Amino acid sequence: MNMSIKVAVVAAVAATVYGCAQFAGVATLRGTDTEATDTAPTDFKTYAGKRPGSGAPITRTFKEQPPLIPHAIDNFDEITLDDNQCLECHSPATAAAKKAPKVADSHMQNGEVLKERYQCNTCHVPQVDAPPLIANTFVGTPVPQKQ
Repeated sequence: MNMSIKVAVVAAVAATVYGCAQFAGVATLRGTDTEATDTAPTDFKTYAGKRPGSGAPITRTFKEQPPLIPHAIDNFDEITLDDNQCLECHSPATAAAKKAPKVADSHMQNGEVLKERYQCNTCHVPQVDAPPLIANTFVGTPVPQKQ
C-alpha cells in the first residue's frame, strides 16, 4: 500500500475515534425517545417591554450585534413590499417625534431604506422573559449603546 494512503487511513481512523470521544456524554434536549413530544415552550407572551416605547434599549452583548427589539411585535402587520410598520416609528422622518431609535445610516440610501435591509425582523428580534432551556454560562462583552 502506498505510504500516503496508509497515512490517510490512519488519520481518518484517528479523527473518527477522537470525534466519537469528544462527544461522549453529550445528550440531546429531546433524549433518546424520538417519538416524544417536544417540551420546549412555544408561546411566550412576556416580552421585555410589552408595547413600543415601554421598554428600555437592551444592551448588546457583542460587537456588531443587531439591536434587539425591546417590545412585542406580535400585533404588528407582516412586513410586505408596500408596508413596514417598523418605519412608522423608526424612519428618519418620525424617529425623533416618536422618541425611537432611527434606522441606521448603513440601512439607508438616498433617504430610503435599502430593500435588502427592509425586512427588519430578519436581524432584529424581540426578547422574551423566558428561562433558558439548558444551562448557559455565556457572558458577553457589553458594547456601549449609540445614542
